[in-house]
Amino acid sequence: MSDKITRRDALRISGAALGAVALSWRGMAGARPNEWTPPWTGADVRWNELDPPYWLTQHNNLFASLKPFKPGERLGRREMRISFMGTSVIERRAQVRSSVFVELGNGESFVFDCGSGVVTNYVAMNVPWSRMRKIFLTHLHGDHTSDLTHIYCFGPQGDGKSPLYVFGPARSGVRNPDFESNPRHQYFNPEYYEDGTLDFCRHFREMNRWHTESQSFVGTQWTAGAGGAAAEGDGYDIYATELDWRTGGTAHWSTNTTLNPGSVDFDSGNWVAYETDDVRISFFPSIHGRNGSLGYKLEWLAEGLSMIFTGDSKPNDLLVASATHGAPVDVLISEIVVDPQIWVSRQSGITDPDNKNFEAAMVNAEAVQENSHTPQKAFGYMLKQMEKAGKAPRLAVGTHFQASDDTIILALEDVRSKYRGPVTIATDLMVINVTRRAIEQRRAVVSDYGWSANWTDPRQVNGTFDPKYADTRACNPYRPMGPLLQFSPALLAHAIKGCVYDPAGFACENAEWEQNCLAGVPTKSP
Repeated sequence: MSDKITRRDALRISGAALGAVALSWRGMAGARPNEWTPPWTGADVRWNELDPPYWLTQHNNLFASLKPFKPGERLGRREMRISFMGTSVIERRAQVRSSVFVELGNGESFVFDCGSGVVTNYVAMNVPWSRMRKIFLTHLHGDHTSDLTHIYCFGPQGDGKSPLYVFGPARSGVRNPDFESNPRHQYFNPEYYEDGTLDFCRHFREMNRWHTESQSFVGTQWTAGAGGAAAEGDGYDIYATELDWRTGGTAHWSTNTTLNPGSVDFDSGNWVAYETDDVRISFFPSIHGRNGSLGYKLEWLAEGLSMIFTGDSKPNDLLVASATHGAPVDVLISEIVVDPQIWVSRQSGITDPDNKNFEAAMVNAEAVQENSHTPQKAFGYMLKQMEKAGKAPRLAVGTHFQASDDTIILALEDVRSKYRGPVTIATDLMVINVTRRAIEQRRAVVSDYGWSANWTDPRQVNGTFDPKYADTRACNPYRPMGPLLQFSPALLAHAIKGCVYDPAGFACENAEWEQNCLAGVPTKSP
């Protein structure tokens, strides 16, 4: 344990709150004076950090103060839009796991991480599957990758009928400590695990085999036509680009033998994950979990706009170096973590720092932070180093953070103890519009009952190639789709016929044709 006096120590010494915390929201996030009035205006805010008033823990007045954004709003030709689709490190009703969606006025869009639950927000924000085909993973923790399953499995059922491009870290190279003695009696016990993005994608593809085959009775690849050239591959194809955290090199793997570095519409290599004439996305090592975690820097070269997304990381000078190389970035998005004692008290409900369970949980929380995360003051310190180099971002954003009034107040207090530039704390559905002239923060106003987004891929007018499980027989009323091809006749014999429950429905109307097809009886075309 550290000998330094922490907030927890101060609480223990005083037996009360740390004292008065007066916060002016005018300095937050570049908000203009008098945009809104917090409920504690005119008085100091006093509370025990481990047991704050209920109203401080249940609201996010910073988010509520932002001007509204309506999904589907047209993006300016020279504008970059950053939407926060997941911003928490734990499960919360108001905040799902980590994801950031970046759209450029040139038509490109990119997903950075896609943790559990984020697809709900993509749907609420009216983002079609065709706009989620380039996914950059900072690391392979489940809270940053889990909804990749949903995007991959269901995208081709919408307008995501082209390959999924996945970018992520190379193998860790960390030796398995069980290799010699194997005290855990593992069946699979190599000296080094295959834990890189190419390994992940190979196993991920097979993990979803049953799903993807079962859904391949419909078309899953755009053909050529008035809407443009045919898709370069099937919607269930994966093209993986692995990024070496040690050397900056890249490696590739695909489910499709025709997809290779020469066939895709972007280049990569030497610390560059993705590059076209307009856009460059470079990467740099982060320090999180184990070797391999990455951060990304997106530069829209044509417009001179940029952003950094750190993913999760301990504070490090690699981020400072990336942010201070070249022109200052417009938006720097970094994860931050609440203080360990705040985490423990909120998770456990224990507010007595002398409680033995509290002490044990504190050691665990401090160990997790030491392994994985950026403390609030460290975020402020790194921003200050960028400022000293003349390269402070136009806006800094803290994310992956349980955002409510109490935690936001404490976080900004810590950040501002080191750095006074524009800073905000993200929550789900915060939207940032960036141009050369201005950066505007807003809150998306969405429906809780929206359906998946309308298709926007122009190739939808072309139609698709015949599905993998195609049934082109004249007796099939759904041709070329083959909805019954993957069933045993023994199973289908138990299906309840459509005429039984809906004599006027399509299943009854087509019953004779289906019966003839199954029996192999020659028929005329329906």
